[in-house]
Amino acid sequence: MYIKSLIYEDQSTDWKLELIEFKPLTLLVGVSGVGKTQILKALLNLKEISHGKSLNGLKWEFEFTTSSGDDCKWRGAFENQGFVSEFYSEFLLKMILDSGNEKSKPSIDYEQLFINHKLVVDRDREDIKFENSKTVKLSQKESAISLLKEEEQIKKIYDDFTKIIFDDNRNNSSSFGKFDFDDEIELKLNKYKSLSDIRSSEENIKIKLCLLYKNQNELFKEITANFTDIFPYIQDIKIEPLKSMNNAFGTFIQRYPFIQFKEKNVSHWIEESKMSSGILRTLMHIAELYLCADHTVILIDEFENSLGINCINQVTQSILESGRNLQFIITSHHPYIINDMNFSHWKIVTRKGSIVTAIDAEKFGIGKSKHQAFTQLANLTAYSEGIDS
Repeated sequence: MYIKSLIYEDQSTDWKLELIEFKPLTLLVGVSGVGKTQILKALLNLKEISHGKSLNGLKWEFEFTTSSGDDCKWRGAFENQGFVSEFYSEFLLKMILDSGNEKSKPSIDYEQLFINHKLVVDRDREDIKFENSKTVKLSQKESAISLLKEEEQIKKIYDDFTKIIFDDNRNNSSSFGKFDFDDEIELKLNKYKSLSDIRSSEENIKIKLCLLYKNQNELFKEITANFTDIFPYIQDIKIEPLKSMNNAFGTFIQRYPFIQFKEKNVSHWIEESKMSSGILRTLMHIAELYLCADHTVILIDEFENSLGINCINQVTQSILESGRNLQFIITSHHPYIINDMNFSHWKIVTRKGSIVTAIDAEKFGIGKSKHQAFTQLANLTAYSEGIDS
């Protein structure tokens, strides 16, 4: 998938995002609280809706290109059941989904899907038309993309939404989680042998890295080389069970893969939980560039979190030079990151009341003087006073 543009509204809170157009790399910049993270959440909500979630009061117009090259426009809206706070909204949504009470879920007011400018899906409160023919009666609580996913042209779109991933790497700093038994490890190793298989699997990046270590070790060494360029005091990386556990958990630990690092002038391998979160996150960022599926959209919130100054620049450059068919939508307010990314990638996010706008940096004249682009940004009223009540 390649995301082209989005118009979005949460009618229950009156939060609105005006038209934003995305690039292969989009850096959302703006003061805290202006709405950068909410833009990422809006994209994730659309992913959830495409896969069957019912979300109160949301209204959207979303343009994208599929992995197979089809230009699509998807627009729709759920009924507004009234305002609740974000916390209670998520809490109540979970209760509704867990209860299985279909009647409590908001219904879709309307939905349209255009593929290559042709209206393929058209629905209202009563009917769904697919290819200009009425379908049998289907749930009013699910999107047509979810309901019609067995249709070939819809399935491609449904599958493409799985390629929107949110990368905060919080789940990558602990155990692998899915490897419970030896036979499960072997099953995955036998199932995903080639690089293409590993990339297209739905495993998380950490498990993909383990599969690469076992089945495509030459490419794993290339990732290791890129990583050790950033941290030259680290000589090597391996992903293997720990062999030196002599306690009650020893039997389990000895069949469980852990990322381990070999530092210069240190005789033993250092297990992942003993390494800093910044080191692990850097490794996951590099691995992601190699191992996510083609046409993946990677959303990264506060890119600088857990990254030290010594690796921010190099990880940023790795993203800029990835050379793969990937799209990045990133938020940051760190000057090192903003300076490293050409201002042509920036979207300056501002908010007036509950209306959020994202504008290209060029429209503010950034880049026309000899000063550093970030210095111009910092002196820009729209940036420094990005929230206007």
